[in-house]
Amino acid sequence: MTATMDWSEFAAKAFEGRDVFGLLGYVPTPKQREFHAATEFDVLYGGAAGGGKTRALLMDAIRDCDQYPGLRVGAFRRTYGELKESLIAELAQVEFAQALGARWNGTEFELKFANGSLIMFRYAESVQDATRRQGGQYQKLLFDERTLTPPDVVSFLETRLRSGRRDIPVLGIRSGTNPGGAGHGAVKTRYIKPTNYGKKVITDARNRTVRFIPSKLSDNPHVNPEYAGDLQALDGKLRSAFLDGDWDVFAGQMFPELKRDRHVVQPITLPASWKRYNGVDWGFSAPWAVLWAAVDEDGRVWVYREIYQRGVGEADQAKQILAAETADEHVAVRFADDAMWATRGDAKAISDVYAENGVHLTQAGKGDGSRVTGWQRVRSYLKEGPACPHHRAQGWTTCPMIHLFNTVTELYRELTDLPHATKGNPEDADTTADDHASDGLRYLLTNLGAGPEMVILDEAPTEPIADALQPLGMTMAVRPDSGAAPDDAWWADDDDTPRAGRTVESPWG
Repeated sequence: MTATMDWSEFAAKAFEGRDVFGLLGYVPTPKQREFHAATEFDVLYGGAAGGGKTRALLMDAIRDCDQYPGLRVGAFRRTYGELKESLIAELAQVEFAQALGARWNGTEFELKFANGSLIMFRYAESVQDATRRQGGQYQKLLFDERTLTPPDVVSFLETRLRSGRRDIPVLGIRSGTNPGGAGHGAVKTRYIKPTNYGKKVITDARNRTVRFIPSKLSDNPHVNPEYAGDLQALDGKLRSAFLDGDWDVFAGQMFPELKRDRHVVQPITLPASWKRYNGVDWGFSAPWAVLWAAVDEDGRVWVYREIYQRGVGEADQAKQILAAETADEHVAVRFADDAMWATRGDAKAISDVYAENGVHLTQAGKGDGSRVTGWQRVRSYLKEGPACPHHRAQGWTTCPMIHLFNTVTELYRELTDLPHATKGNPEDADTTADDHASDGLRYLLTNLGAGPEMVILDEAPTEPIADALQPLGMTMAVRPDSGAAPDDAWWADDDDTPRAGRTVESPWG
């Protein structure tokens, strides 16, 4: 059990004792002093480049280690290379805190203090990396360039915050970052928007106080003039992110063309004649996302409903989909994540479980290349076309080829904050960022107009029909109402008897 004590006791003690900053020759800027004085549990410092974030993070940890004997601090970046160029480089500039009697272990990447406190510099680029810290515990976590670390990695490391001794406090989390990266959306959701861009402190669902302290280049009088000139010479999204600390436009943003005033609309009644479609991205620990969209006479897509949840089993997912729909609402095709057709040991394929609960799915498409094609398809729908009647009535001459109801909040959030991949194909999205509803949209838009690529037969043919089936291929669908196959059916020759929602291969291929 984690030992706790009143936070005010620790907050008061933290500024007692020797002048740690003075001994290390560190003169904090006004913004850095504000960061060091913060008593909230979870504090994000930064925004623009050049605000002195990395130095502030390091000095904050050194001060606490000097103050509280036995404190364990975990300082994280994605790679050791990044650690060496940031936190450890800053540590070297203050001579590894030798003035405080600390000792640097360059083999273990650890700074040990005479009172038993320890700063452990660690890398964590993936959840697998993070699980290597599963047996450890920290009383304080540092994340330098927080948005570059995937959100699930941060979430796992936060579970390591604990203490088994009353005299060693759990001090919380301190992060520094610029806009952009895989964690941009998660950071914006936790720190930026709820605090109104740093104007207020909030309390999260776990009763932990959360604060954002914005900083800009102008807040740091010690910054190198050449570095300042380089930042000021940037243009477009890079300047917005690194010089201005703009969280709404950032370098590497996948869909900067998405605009609330153009793409988001108030819910309206959609004609019953418009075809409806689903885009489904499966998840359990990760979010499960479902989108409903209607296509009007001009091919414009209206996304009018979403489900976005965690921890829902596949049978309940199917039931929730049907429960969300009205009695007269007919969804023509439900395009779904290909992974839902995979078998997992003795468990049924998720698509089978969906079908058994009344939701019949169509595979969205296979291959890594389809991802880039899908994102290009999304981008094409974000473009303007001739105005729809709804917007013509408001005096518009053009409007986007996709509209999102303002109730579809998770999809809008993901599309706004989705970054390009930093590894692999740069035209792809970063798969470590939140992309679940976005994937559902990609499945849906990629397949619109394609229809199911299969032939549905009432009964087995009496002669080979390979020529007739081309170019559609040999894949056939099992009728949703067919139930279990009769024993003598031509396609029931093994233990994997097809059921509603499954496909089989023709023996006449």
